[in-house]
Amino acid sequence: MDPLGSLIDWIATYGVFGLFAIGLAERFIPALPSYGVLIAIGIAAVEGAWSIPVAIIVTTIGSFCGALALYLLVRALGQNRSIRLLYRIGRFLGLSSARIDKTLASFRARERTLIFISQLIPTVRLIAPVVAGLIHADFRRFASGTVVGITFWNGLFIAAGYIAVLLAPGMTASTLAIKMLVFLLVTEALLALTWRVAARYRWRTAPRESRS
Repeated sequence: MDPLGSLIDWIATYGVFGLFAIGLAERFIPALPSYGVLIAIGIAAVEGAWSIPVAIIVTTIGSFCGALALYLLVRALGQNRSIRLLYRIGRFLGLSSARIDKTLASFRARERTLIFISQLIPTVRLIAPVVAGLIHADFRRFASGTVVGITFWNGLFIAAGYIAVLLAPGMTASTLAIKMLVFLLVTEALLALTWRVAARYRWRTAPRESRS
């Protein structure tokens, strides 16, 4: 049984519109694993359903439209209601209020860089447009950073699916997606550990006055 393969069959039926729809949907349906779907899209490219450039461009446009809608919605709602909405979304995604507060603080301090980086972090990438709208991030920075981040994310997994099926023709989309999930979790844990060690080292080596 290959659930992702069945989903891709549906997407292929609608062609470019199906690619756009799945890119848009991943912004609003957290249960839909975007990396898994993108891997399956890459596998389908080998079978001639679409080309790699078309798949990357159209899914990026769909995902950006979803991110833009969230950004504009939050700007329209106002800060208080948006924060309550963000906490609710965070609980649904398994993110604590403390982590959300830390993400907000990081965005305010390093807006330009984190708008891009946030699109490369599972789960966080889904709330990033909400955070950007909440802190009233500059629209041009938001748009450019988000587009580049989504393009990198989508391109990485679509290419991974394409290459993997060439190297291992019998592998299904679902099997490859599970292996990629394990890789993502391990990588994220290692990056978090590295960041904490580096932050602790900087704190210990900083002048005593700057710690207070």
